[in-house]
Amino acid sequence: MLDTLGKRLKCCRSATGKTPQQVVSYVHKCGVSLSYATYTRWESGNCTPRRKENAFLFIRDFFKIHGLPVNLEWLLTGQGFPPQFVKYRNIDEATLFILISRNILDAELLQVAGTYGEPFVKYGDFCILSTSNNVNCNHNNLCYIKTTRFISIGILTILNEEAVCLTNNTSIIIEKNQILECKKVKWIQKK
Repeated sequence: MLDTLGKRLKCCRSATGKTPQQVVSYVHKCGVSLSYATYTRWESGNCTPRRKENAFLFIRDFFKIHGLPVNLEWLLTGQGFPPQFVKYRNIDEATLFILISRNILDAELLQVAGTYGEPFVKYGDFCILSTSNNVNCNHNNLCYIKTTRFISIGILTILNEEAVCLTNNTSIIIEKNQILECKKVKWIQKK
């Protein structure tokens, strides 16, 4: 699960096929002082970033330049929209699975086989879902929802103890007791 800044940094960097030194060199070229040791401590989770907040703007840009648009909020907090594999549009399912299995623990792969994910994901796209199945932890996150009546992907908003709202092309009120699965969408690979 990409539940720490370090894991998200390492996973994004691995997905772009770049080294920590390449990330640090890019940040330096942008005029921000960042040492290799500091960056690798961030990735390993042994250090909390202090006084280097502006470095993350350039780290995000580095990932985008190398084919992985990353939302800054997601990178820093894990909240919001996960990255999309733009550069890897032609990646086959087996290669994607290998990439996932190397970098993301506690995740499962889903290929969208209908229109239930629009406008966020389309038919044929791959989503990597958290294996955690907890409605209450997914407020304001992009989620895969399976109920007793339908499957959908959208932004989950917890309304109260009994109900949630799922928003995609429309908004649907769902009683919590009708939800069989509620999993956070961690990554999207566009077809």
